[in-house]
This record gives sequence, C-alpha cells and structure tokens, in this order.
Amino acid sequence: MGQVGLIFSLVLAILVAVFAIQNAGPVTLRFGIWSMETSLVVVILVAVAAGAAVASLLGLPGWVRDRHRFRQLTRELDGLRAAEPSPPSMSPEAPRHPPA
Repeated sequence: MGQVGLIFSLVLAILVAVFAIQNAGPVTLRFGIWSMETSLVVVILVAVAAGAAVASLLGLPGWVRDRHRFRQLTRELDGLRAAEPSPPSMSPEAPRHPPA
C-alpha cells in the first residue's frame, strides 16, 4: 500500500471513530433468541473491524499468488544472470573511446 492509500485509510478510520463517538447511545442487539444491550460505539467499531478482516481475507489469495509469482520470477532472473557471461572489465589505463 502506498502513502496515498495509507493516508486514505487513516482519514477513513478517523471519520469512523468520530461517527461512532457521536452515536454513543445504548442499543439492544437481537439474534434469534439471543439478546444483548451495548453501546452503539461498540457495534460500529466491531462492524468496521469485521469488514476490514473480511476484506483482508478476500485479498489474501491474490497476495499469495503474486508472492509466488514474484519468487518464481526472481529465481528465473537469478538463473539468467548466472548463465550470462560477465562483461570484460576495463582497466583505468585503457582509453574509453577509440582515437579518432
């Protein structure tokens, strides 16, 4: 992630935190027969954290694929460099250009 992405993420996190703090009233969560009363701040922050975790998990296969491809290309490049003859070194006394 570049600097722009990092700055965007930080700004988004600050906006979510401000939104959560401004909506701090108590709420009752119900799921089937289960019920729980908590602050809306907690609900918002847990929902954002869960969304970030799901997004990260969805991006994981692509990251693993890219990492595998990078390693494969690095090995291929190292093999090509090893097979290439080294260029002749120029001594300091030798002229760089042929005389005209």
